[in-house]
Amino acid sequence: MTLSSPIIDPKIKSFPFYITRCATNFEGNLVTREKGFNEYQIMQCTSGKGFFECDGRSFIIGPSDLVLFHPDKPHRYGPLPNESAPWMLNWICFLTDGNDLLETQLTTDGYRVIQQAPTAHLIPLYEQAVRTLAQPDATYYQLQGAHILYTLLLEVIGLKWTVHKTITHTQLLDTVINYMEAHLHTELSIDDLSNLVHVSPSYLCRQFKKVYQTSPIQYLIKLRMFKAQELMRTYPHLTIKEIGQLCGYRESAYFGAEFKRCFHITPNQYKEEFLHNKRPT
Repeated sequence: MTLSSPIIDPKIKSFPFYITRCATNFEGNLVTREKGFNEYQIMQCTSGKGFFECDGRSFIIGPSDLVLFHPDKPHRYGPLPNESAPWMLNWICFLTDGNDLLETQLTTDGYRVIQQAPTAHLIPLYEQAVRTLAQPDATYYQLQGAHILYTLLLEVIGLKWTVHKTITHTQLLDTVINYMEAHLHTELSIDDLSNLVHVSPSYLCRQFKKVYQTSPIQYLIKLRMFKAQELMRTYPHLTIKEIGQLCGYRESAYFGAEFKRCFHITPNQYKEEFLHNKRPT
């Protein structure tokens, strides 16, 4: 492991971004920050596998995958259990003078995960930062470190747009719908769905409207209602409450209202009608 933690020259703090510490070949361990961290951090996996959890979502972080998060954003990360190889990371911690580049160009959610994108070319930037900040001339080399950090941030912004452009509209909608179908039993928001494919909620809504003439959430509701019908036919012994929970509804009344709005019949009426039609005459 190579680690640099420079003594920050006060003049550097007036820069838009400046590095506070950085490391290469760092073996990641379990970190739980219930109140977040006090700095921005970019970390990139170089080998092994780990996880990153934030806002109720969990990501597998493997080689070249990259994570950026803001200060005070609760999160948790660490190596995957039962992995033979250690989870190795390069990372940079930094602060800003209040510049809004990160919020406007990278994420409005306080974190971003970039996976399956060409990020290997960023590895030398971490190594260069560590070497630079280990030099004795604090002010000059901290200026150089700020330059390296800015280059890294611009590269990450470029990766964000690369991810956007390389996924077609069909792939985008298929990815979202497949995720919906696999998570009908969980709570899903428009932010969850848009973050999945790294687009804004408004963009995702426009694409759904264009292809399916409805919103992503209304499409999700329809999927849940058809799933509810399937469950009632396949497992008639289940209660309406259990059916609703399997379709992502904690409240039976809300589930019943959505079912009736969709099919103009209550879940109990649908279930009774199906069972009646199955009885021998």
